[in-house]
Amino acid sequence: MKSRPMRDAGWTNARDIRRDVESETKSALITAARRVFSEEGFGGTTIGEITTRADVSRATFYVYFATKSEMFRVVTSQLRDEVLEAHHFTGQIADEPLMLARASTEAFVDLYSRNVAILDEIAKRAHADSTVAALQAEMVDRPARRILRFMVRLREEGLAKPSVSEDYSARLMRAVLLDAATAARDSPERFDYFVDQATRVFFALIGFTGDLAGIDAMSAVQVEGDSWAEADPRN
Repeated sequence: MKSRPMRDAGWTNARDIRRDVESETKSALITAARRVFSEEGFGGTTIGEITTRADVSRATFYVYFATKSEMFRVVTSQLRDEVLEAHHFTGQIADEPLMLARASTEAFVDLYSRNVAILDEIAKRAHADSTVAALQAEMVDRPARRILRFMVRLREEGLAKPSVSEDYSARLMRAVLLDAATAARDSPERFDYFVDQATRVFFALIGFTGDLAGIDAMSAVQVEGDSWAEADPRN
């Protein structure tokens, strides 16, 4: 039996280059779609506008996506991954309560303040698209469960004496974080102030019994490093 001829190096290189180009084109389409969905909403977005922003032909869009709805699901999935990654910390940060609370709060406020518009659109679209609804549920539920586990951990370590149920406190904390993110979007120069305040609300909610000097030190660094001091009404 004859063996099949091996592909030459030139063919292999050409294939790899084509894959890279295809990947870049698909990424450009997703990035463009995310911007247009944020600006125009799902209903106001057209495939033509997406392809114009991505600088590709309309036919190219259909190489990768069958419909606008499919594209929206891909954008939602991408953001879901970013949300879950933003709440994941390891090493020293994960072991130190003050650092973890501050880092988690900052990551949430940063991500959500940059994506408030598309997140609002995802919430609307979830009513009509079960796939989007499932992805949105993950974005809401999994971070909330992490907050809840963190609260339970601090109580079990003797660092918290909550006067409100931890389940409800976790729900309240999500509302606080969303408010901080919206405020940070509207006043980006006060970003660190809103992160600081949301972090303090978390510790107040759980009845933190430890030393908050570390939070004060982090706040002091922000005062020295940017315009936080000018924006903070306590100063």
